[in-house]
Formats: sequence, C-alpha cells, structure tokens
Amino acid sequence: MTDRPNPVFQTIGEVLLIGRMATYNSQAEASQGIPKQWRSFLADHPALGSSSNLYGAWPCTDDGKIHYLTGVAHESPENVADGESLTLEAGEYAVVRVDETALLRDTWTWLLGSWLANSGRREKNRPEFERFTSISETGAPVGPVEIWIPLEPIAND
Repeated sequence: MTDRPNPVFQTIGEVLLIGRMATYNSQAEASQGIPKQWRSFLADHPALGSSSNLYGAWPCTDDGKIHYLTGVAHESPENVADGESLTLEAGEYAVVRVDETALLRDTWTWLLGSWLANSGRREKNRPEFERFTSISETGAPVGPVEIWIPLEPIAND
C-alpha cells in the first residue's frame, strides 16, 4: 500500500453500541467469522441494512482472543430486547477513512505498527472500532469505512 490515508484527530462524546458479540481464537477465525456475524445480525434486524450507523468494535480484553461486536449506536440500554452493549468512551481518536475496503487490514497494520509510534500519542486501553457505510449481503463492508483508534498523549516523565 503506497498511498496511505492521513489520520485526523477527532474528539467524540460517549457512544453506546448495542449488538451481538462473538469471540474468535485467531485472526484467521475472525476473518471467516465476522462476515457471518454481520449476515446474522442484519438478518435479525433487516431495517438496518441501509443504515450508515453500523459499528464493528473490539472491546479490550486480556484473554488473547478477538472479541468483536456487530452493532449500532443506541440512545440508551433500555428498550433493547436482546443484544449486548459496549460503550465507546468519550475522548480523542485517530480517524482514517478507507475508501477501498480491500485495504482495511493493511491500513490497520500500518496505523498500529508504524503511524502510531510517530504520532506523539499512544493507543488508549479502550475499544477500537470501525464505522461502516453499509454491509453487503455477504457480510463484507461496502463503501468507505472509518477506522477509529482511541488515543492519549504520551506522558513526558
């Protein structure tokens, strides 16, 4: 990937996500399972199919597994019949828009492996997330995708 997107810094308020959580043992398993997870989630909520308010989020865990929530932003946990919640903390995030969804994995690798080390910030121990324009019938992202990485300043000790 030669033409890298420039991250912008954005501050957001707290966002409550409601959706379905799944746990994967490896990146390969997650790559296979997440599209199925999206298909299942959207099949249970067909009105969301054209929503641009779809989120995929990774809560912070210490078990060495990949936890992934397919969901939507919601006003409050009340009135949600089924689903799990995950709160995206208010604060500063590095945001990158990825127009070519085939470049998502490479963009994540570059952001976390190269860009972050030179950004003057570090990743905060909070959920990372992606915001989707749409999800296809196959469970793959369609259109631009935004990657959001929570940040905090590097302390000068």
